[in-house]
Amino acid sequence: MFYQVDQLSQAYRTILKNSSSHSSCQLVIFVSCLNIDALCATKILSQVFKKQLVQLQIVPVVGYSELKRHYLQLDSNINSVILVGFGASVDLETFLDIEKDEATEDDPMKRLIYVLDAHRPWNLDNLFGSDVICCLDDGTVQDSLQEEQDAYMKLVELEQEREDDSEDDGLSDSDEEEEEEEDPTDEDEDDEDGPHKRKLSQDINPRKKQIKERRKLILQNERLLEEYYSTGSTVVNSVSVQVYSLLSTIGGTNLQYLWLTILGATSLDTQHSQVYNRLFPLLQDEVKRLSPSSSISYSAKTPDTLSLDIQPDYYLFLLRHSTLYDSFYYSNYVNAKLSVWNENGKKRLHKMFARMGIPLSIAQESWLYMDHSIKRELGLIFDKNLDRYGLQDIIRDGFIRTFGYRGSVSASEFVEALTALLEVGESAGTTGSSSAKGNPQNPDGDDGVEDSEGNVSNLLTLTRKKWISNFWLSWDALDDRKIELLNKGIKHAQVLQKAIFNTGVAILEKKLIKHLRIYRLCVLQDGPDLEMYKNPLSLLRLGNWLIECCAESEDKQLLPMVLATLDESTDTYLVAGLSPRYPRGLDTIHTRKPILNNFSMAFQQITAQTGAKVKIDNFESSIIEIRRDDLSPFLEKLTLSGLL
Repeated sequence: MFYQVDQLSQAYRTILKNSSSHSSCQLVIFVSCLNIDALCATKILSQVFKKQLVQLQIVPVVGYSELKRHYLQLDSNINSVILVGFGASVDLETFLDIEKDEATEDDPMKRLIYVLDAHRPWNLDNLFGSDVICCLDDGTVQDSLQEEQDAYMKLVELEQEREDDSEDDGLSDSDEEEEEEEDPTDEDEDDEDGPHKRKLSQDINPRKKQIKERRKLILQNERLLEEYYSTGSTVVNSVSVQVYSLLSTIGGTNLQYLWLTILGATSLDTQHSQVYNRLFPLLQDEVKRLSPSSSISYSAKTPDTLSLDIQPDYYLFLLRHSTLYDSFYYSNYVNAKLSVWNENGKKRLHKMFARMGIPLSIAQESWLYMDHSIKRELGLIFDKNLDRYGLQDIIRDGFIRTFGYRGSVSASEFVEALTALLEVGESAGTTGSSSAKGNPQNPDGDDGVEDSEGNVSNLLTLTRKKWISNFWLSWDALDDRKIELLNKGIKHAQVLQKAIFNTGVAILEKKLIKHLRIYRLCVLQDGPDLEMYKNPLSLLRLGNWLIECCAESEDKQLLPMVLATLDESTDTYLVAGLSPRYPRGLDTIHTRKPILNNFSMAFQQITAQTGAKVKIDNFESSIIEIRRDDLSPFLEKLTLSGLL
């Protein structure tokens, strides 16, 4: 079943009612471990429930197999389960082995599973075919799924009719199909015996026409649902914004919740910029409502002032925490526009600084100590000079959080820091994955990890534990009082971005991107930072860098990309399918339809056809793991499939 937008408060009250015991925990929240939006949404929920004195347990999970393992270990007194950041596209009742008789209408304390996820398409069994799965909709069902809902309910009705008829006469539709195959002979015999016997035969068996009509309706509705599932996957909203809209209905909004919501929405800007652009005006209005000082050019600042303002922001990399030169040089946006990874691009960058009247010596000073007159006039300088370089969209409004005298940070910079903490945790020297070389869990230096399935399993377990540890570190970084964690994340982000830049430059210089018929392909098998890309977040970060460069390339073909990186310790490839992207600036045009990711369905179909050893466990269904030997035939089949 599902809750419409205006019914979210009803779902909230039901959760409170079923989780009100003070003697035991009756509420569990499973959260996607590598998702900033889900992290922020869960942080808001935890604080809201804490104010209501509700005991809850938060369990970060990396993939669906881990979810199932934890779910099956839940105590029987758990009445409410919330899935944040995943679950919309999977038939949860079947996947979690939930028995129909486990949840009866007569049992007021039955366990309900609430799905808070912006991934689409919805699994229609969750929406329309379950009394246990409660989907918190963002308006998708009301606005665009009426036809699919009618088809689904019609299929349920037709299947029920088929079962009832089978029980009445002991024949199934398949039995009738076998009888139908004998019809041509029967008709010939009828022709020989005359029209009277033919009419008698039709009267004796009138059910045959009814079954044929029912089969036609079933095929027609199944085809409609198949079209819905095959359109491609995407993210249509921010789950943090959904949670905030719930708080708006119950009157529980404040500036801290709004900041967490802004962070969740901003995390979508890189991969789903059209979603962020749609949400930005709503968040902007909310900031003006809750923080009136944001519309005033000057407000008194005290050592402990915590404020949220709307100020000019830039498509530059960590401008307030590095140098002006580095913020240009390592910016994905500038790099794609000017190709600063090659010598000609670097010359254009230097010429651009000269035209702006900013000496390189000043541009390479730390932003904190840079000439204040230049910082004050930076917006005007950019407006006058950057149009000729195609960087006219580099300035935009953004959300700035001020921590008294401790400094300020923009939402985009905060998201960079959180992402870096999720990727590498405490130290930027490690990447969350143990290397087969010098494996700290293998002190004897045995490099034959791949020869033992047990060792590979232990390695994967340790990697996932590290990611979960990183999740809690990022969780703590959301606390305004722990500014040191934010600063640590910013330093990690700088190290990671330089590694991404170096890898991207090597890929472009060595021409490792192959232009195939329907997509681009890049396979990483060596390199100094190869270990880093075992983390899906790091792989997607590199993919975004490459996709943005391709969007601004000379051919400007909107082709998707397959990016694969080798993990020698497990003898597998981590493969990500990335949808193409409009160049920055064009993605703000409302008439442009969002580009859907077709790799999710394509990967599943190719896996079924080839029998390749593929692990599809990530909450981002376009990310898979595949055995090294199976990659080439898998990609060959994908190229010829025409599924993209």
